[in-house]
Amino acid sequence: SSGVELTLSTINIKQKNFEWSTDFTFSHTNNKITKLDSRTNVLSLVSGLGYAREGYPVRALFSIPFVGLNEEGLPQFINQEGNKTVTDINFQEVEKTDFLKYEGPTDPTITGGFGNLFHFYGVTVNVFITYSFGNVVRLDPYFASSYDDMTALPRDFRNRWTLPGDETKTNIPVIASVRQNYSYGSYELATCYNAYNYSTERVAKGDFIRMKEISVTYDLPSKVLNDVPLSKVSFKAQVTNPFLIYADKKLNGQDPEFINSGGVATPMAKQFTFTLRLGFK
Repeated sequence: SSGVELTLSTINIKQKNFEWSTDFTFSHTNNKITKLDSRTNVLSLVSGLGYAREGYPVRALFSIPFVGLNEEGLPQFINQEGNKTVTDINFQEVEKTDFLKYEGPTDPTITGGFGNLFHFYGVTVNVFITYSFGNVVRLDPYFASSYDDMTALPRDFRNRWTLPGDETKTNIPVIASVRQNYSYGSYELATCYNAYNYSTERVAKGDFIRMKEISVTYDLPSKVLNDVPLSKVSFKAQVTNPFLIYADKKLNGQDPEFINSGGVATPMAKQFTFTLRLGFK
């Protein structure tokens, strides 16, 4: 494991009634497992949490190679035997795992922040941005061989396979029919869609730039407080996590910073805060 950290603080403008200062932080880390006397199965290697494998980062993500949809709209893969298949994927395989594609680490390799502080006539404005790069994210595993009326389907399904020939225009599989479930077998078809959830098609970059905080603080001038038993009155309005400036479009609005078991989960909550500070003489 190795890494570097950098902090740069500057005062860009300093005048009687106006000051602008900047803080920039940057860190870069690398790690690699050089020896590991253990084995793991396919399912662990393709999970969104990342897994340890010799020659790769501590939490590496691998994927089942996806090679397009067939004429029925079902996803196809390269399996542990090197053959193209729809259902013949062994998630418990521990010997033949080299068919999996390495996607990258699930932990970011570059992180940091960029803060700007402005002071003018008793008003202080703080604008703080955070960023993270270098990792990959397993998208939510919401594809299945069957659904019920309680299932909330994501926007990806608008572009799914619906008619013969669509396999040349989309990589979103068909919603399997009763006939297909009967023809392939419900268990086999469930394996097919599970393989799609953990395939090369269901990975996005975890890179993001986030507006982390914006705050405005106003301090009443001391001369205003001469006739009251207060030494300081300060008002502060603050919003935290207001929006993402940049994220991979493949996330479709899912938040790359909040990772749950199996993929991306609930977005970071926006927080609005108003603070009143009083100092007494």
